[in-house]
Amino acid sequence: MKYKKITFLMGLLWGLISFGFFEIAIRRGQFFMGNYLMESKPFIAVVDIARADNLMWLFKLLLFPYAAGLDLSIWTIGLVGCIFGCGSSPFQALGKVFVNHPIIEWFVLIIYTIVGGLILIMLPYYFISVVKKLLKV
Repeated sequence: MKYKKITFLMGLLWGLISFGFFEIAIRRGQFFMGNYLMESKPFIAVVDIARADNLMWLFKLLLFPYAAGLDLSIWTIGLVGCIFGCGSSPFQALGKVFVNHPIIEWFVLIIYTIVGGLILIMLPYYFISVVKKLLKV
């Protein structure tokens, strides 16, 4: 139980650091995620971060929770918006929501970045614990 709490806190901290890093270092000025999503082609943010040649490995590591959270928000909120006719793709639907309601953009990006950090830490933890149990049996 102790290790589960520690891994949870590590994921939470990694997500918060990732969001802070993205907001301070990358998202300066008038960059709005809604406009970017509405005009972009479909992408997978985690893959784009991993393939980026212009980023050092430390910056890639810091941005993984943000990318995972962005992918999660696109394929949950954006897909629901797309189903109900807000856009022709999940990217466009989420972009329209972000453009029309900027406060939702902040809320979604903060929450989903934290969730991205938790997922990136907790999934390997649970995978390793399942493998350990299978090997003992």
